[in-house]
Amino acid sequence: MKNRLLGIHMIVQNEEHHLPRCLDSLKHISTECFITDTGSSDRTPEIARLYGATVLHACWQDDFAHARNISLPLASTEWVLCLDADEYVTQGLEELLNYLPKVHKSISRLRITIENRYGEGVEESVISRPVRLFRAHQGYRYAGRVHEQLVRCIPSKLVLDQAADMNKSETYTDEQSQLIETEPLAPLCLIHDGYLASTIAKEHKPRRNLKLIERELADEPAQPFHLYNLGVTYCQLGQVEKAIEAFRESLRLTESLAPYRSTLVRDYAMTLVGSEHYDEAHAILAVERQRYPSYADLHLLYGETLEQQGLEERAYQSYARATNCREGIDRVGHSDGGSTLDASYVTEAGSNSYRAYTAMARLAQKRGFYKESAHLYGLALDSMFTYAPAWAGLADVLQQSGETDENIGETLLSRSRGIGESDHGDLIRGEMPHSYAVTNEDHLVQMIHVLTGCGAYEQALKMLDADSCTARIHVADQIHWMLCANRVSEALQLAEEHWSVGCVHEANLLAEHRMDWALACWANGLRLSEAFLATTLPQENNVWKVMDRLLDQLSKEPRSTEPASQEQKLIQWGPQAEMVAEKVVQQAVKTGQLTLAEQLHELRAMMMCDHWGTTLTRRRKFASLLYRHGYTMVAANILIQCMTESELDAEGLFWLGETLYAKGHNDQALSLFEQALEREPDMWQARVGAAVCYMRLAMEAIRQELVRSPSSGVLVAQHNALEQRLRTTEGMPWRTLFHAKERRNQLASGTNFPMHDREE
Repeated sequence: MKNRLLGIHMIVQNEEHHLPRCLDSLKHISTECFITDTGSSDRTPEIARLYGATVLHACWQDDFAHARNISLPLASTEWVLCLDADEYVTQGLEELLNYLPKVHKSISRLRITIENRYGEGVEESVISRPVRLFRAHQGYRYAGRVHEQLVRCIPSKLVLDQAADMNKSETYTDEQSQLIETEPLAPLCLIHDGYLASTIAKEHKPRRNLKLIERELADEPAQPFHLYNLGVTYCQLGQVEKAIEAFRESLRLTESLAPYRSTLVRDYAMTLVGSEHYDEAHAILAVERQRYPSYADLHLLYGETLEQQGLEERAYQSYARATNCREGIDRVGHSDGGSTLDASYVTEAGSNSYRAYTAMARLAQKRGFYKESAHLYGLALDSMFTYAPAWAGLADVLQQSGETDENIGETLLSRSRGIGESDHGDLIRGEMPHSYAVTNEDHLVQMIHVLTGCGAYEQALKMLDADSCTARIHVADQIHWMLCANRVSEALQLAEEHWSVGCVHEANLLAEHRMDWALACWANGLRLSEAFLATTLPQENNVWKVMDRLLDQLSKEPRSTEPASQEQKLIQWGPQAEMVAEKVVQQAVKTGQLTLAEQLHELRAMMMCDHWGTTLTRRRKFASLLYRHGYTMVAANILIQCMTESELDAEGLFWLGETLYAKGHNDQALSLFEQALEREPDMWQARVGAAVCYMRLAMEAIRQELVRSPSSGVLVAQHNALEQRLRTTEGMPWRTLFHAKERRNQLASGTNFPMHDREE
């Protein structure tokens, strides 16, 4: 027998892939279900009937509210729950059925929790708490062609009758009086994944919504809620500047108490930050975070704008304030009365916990507080065990603090199994377990990926060799890691075993995997095998053959400069060939095969002799590639060679200046930064670098003067003021950001790295 407490109401069109999942999540309760179909051409109506739903057919009139309202008068239950087909219940359904009879009769609508997924990861979601539950036949209906809103329209006589009835039969305590017209949070939780990028691409929802919003705005040109929805839709379509303009106008027109205003501020600020409009975002958030002090997302975004200004201490405080919002959000719905505190805020998952802690950890690491950073990364992982940025950050700070790869691996495994130190700061230079018996294969696989992410390839391979989870790691990853660890013979053997003809079709072998296979052949001093050439794409086959022959020739005659004429005739140079040649050089640098990278770079220049500029241009481009992967000293040597023969461009001058600055040569770095600005006046990184050098040189001059006049209060004050300005300026993101993997490469020497000089 169907219950008369709760009924399900839905509108659908062509939802045969989503509808079964939604209805399966409800099937263990017997309840009334109305599904209004607006013109499906698939099996949607048939599926709905199979689940016992009453199917209503209606013509689609480009109006979501109209479709939603069709089934509402037919409800025979006390409460109505409105769902979409791309939503499904994850928890709280039984609790809801127990909760509803206890709801005070003065309350006629309830919020529920929806986890809106925007990515495949568990943490890639936005939490909203909309009103989806309301009492039937209490005058509720929907309004709006798109992004329909629940409104209440009650005849005055019904209002008077209800008021008279309430006056006759009920008396209210102060607490009950406060409940009237509130929207408590019910214990029901859903997941909504209809706006995943893959789903949006297939279903064209933003385009559909844009048409409907434009019709709404044609009727009401200055309606701020429609303008807000227009901005959201432009974001989904990738039209960021139009989105910003729509958000800006909506915020200007929106009343301060409008229920959607806080979300508008969040989305507007997030779009500004994402498009690097930091000044405008900072101006808005400086005001709005005070209006919404318990809105964690605003404090996170404000922290990002402060970081961009170099105000790292204030940014840290803003992130910390986001974590203090946790208590307010956690209290929502946990009391018997159903507290409404913060229920209207739309929040990104983890904004008040693991995202904020990770941001704090990153700043602590940047300032050199490695122990505090590790502790904060640990707090982030306590909040969300699978949060990849926190795992990567923890491995990164351990490596930067000087821990061996073995200790890093052991620490990560202990942490992943929940037996790490209770004080996360003790993870650095704490007592490490000398052995570990892995009991959870998932933990090991995850930690192996974390280790390779920080460049600890040899340690990751040792873990892989010592356990039985090899099958869980893609063979392409294993080959790539072996190359990076310089286990080139093992990499080649594995590639030949798994990727030879008959084992893999050419279309199934990704370009990056094919490049690793080729590098493994060449790193072993071998020509490309017939098995390899048989798996190359037809349009790339000649490019690989040319590179293979010329590389073999270059290894035998390293000073040869001219490509054989038959090779020039063989290859039909075009965008595809150019892309392959460029990518294979990048892959060689990425895997640390620097000698091969240099040789392949020269071959690319030989094959493109009519297309690719001067020798100096080629060298500068190669130095750029090396520098970005952390080979700063090798790149600097090349740039210095170029500088002795000709002028460097602004980028090359900046990188040389940055390298010298890191070594404490402030006067020489200043000269290079100023030369970079002469060539490119808008290069703000060089401008900040020059300012930092000036401040450091000034501070050094003051310190020297203080040796002669140690009691000079003026000099001390000047030094302290400069130190504060330097801290702020140095905090700006002007320097090239290197993580653990690149920091390891900074130690690489160019001594055994042959550079073949070429004549023009």
